[in-house]
Amino acid sequence: MTTHVGLTARAFGLEKMYLPDLDSKLKETLGDVSDRFGGVFSIEEEKKWKELIENWEGDTVHLTMYGSKIDDFFSENEIEDPLIVVGAEKVPKEVYDLVDHNVSVGNQPHSEVAALAVFMDRYNDRTMPEISQGKIGILPSSDHKRIVERSDVPSADECFEMAKEEDMDDDLLKHSMAVLNRALELQEKHGGDLQLIIAGALLHDIGRTVTHGIEHGVEGSRLIEEKGWDEELQKIVERHIGGGITKEEAREQGLPARNYLPESIEEKIICHADNTAGGKERFEEMIDRTKESGYEDSGERMKELAEEFEEDL
Repeated sequence: MTTHVGLTARAFGLEKMYLPDLDSKLKETLGDVSDRFGGVFSIEEEKKWKELIENWEGDTVHLTMYGSKIDDFFSENEIEDPLIVVGAEKVPKEVYDLVDHNVSVGNQPHSEVAALAVFMDRYNDRTMPEISQGKIGILPSSDHKRIVERSDVPSADECFEMAKEEDMDDDLLKHSMAVLNRALELQEKHGGDLQLIIAGALLHDIGRTVTHGIEHGVEGSRLIEEKGWDEELQKIVERHIGGGITKEEAREQGLPARNYLPESIEEKIICHADNTAGGKERFEEMIDRTKESGYEDSGERMKELAEEFEEDL
């Protein structure tokens, strides 16, 4: 239970956990989680817990089913730098008198883990805090696991080194930087994994060092795979063409018969950034040219991406 309290505290943005008796195994477990998944979280032994509460400079809050209603509490109080006290089997009576606030997350017996999660959800205005990157990233997905090993996503310097190795010309480099700037604007508004977006923007056209044909997305993905870099990055590069390519369209173009439609937020951002890095007039020309080439649906998908990002282009 104590481990789960620590995991919940970390996930909801708290930075430290105090325990009257520190368990070395617990400290190791939570330290390993922070190392792998990111964030700053530590555990400290504090036997003088009464003094900790009394001397805390921010608000002290005790979560208990005997406290005031949580909805009333947040409507009546502004909380800063909270020290949140959650009990074990039995909370000493002194706690009720020492803290600034006794707050109830429902006046029924339930888990202190649940109480902490609900309290922090309200404290964070119903949004989950951003946790700094660790060795592993879990990316949002409604239908499958998306896990990124950070060491398998190249840094900007590694991207530039690859561009040099593959003899990417100055025009392509200039375009890639324009796509990066555009992608960063979109990421700031709409989210997405920043490390993947930077690498995807810089390497989306790496396949043009092999061919300038429609297959340059596939070729770029192949080059990145040969580097041993992450599959999520491979998909970004492979799926950035126009508004995406369906399996049927791929067959017609002589590409490997699979889906090339951008699906993740990172794939969509790079695809749209590539289309719009040249500005509104250039974007409209691209749509017209795509439709004139017989790919009406692809041109419509380019417009739909713009609408999804709520842009008047």
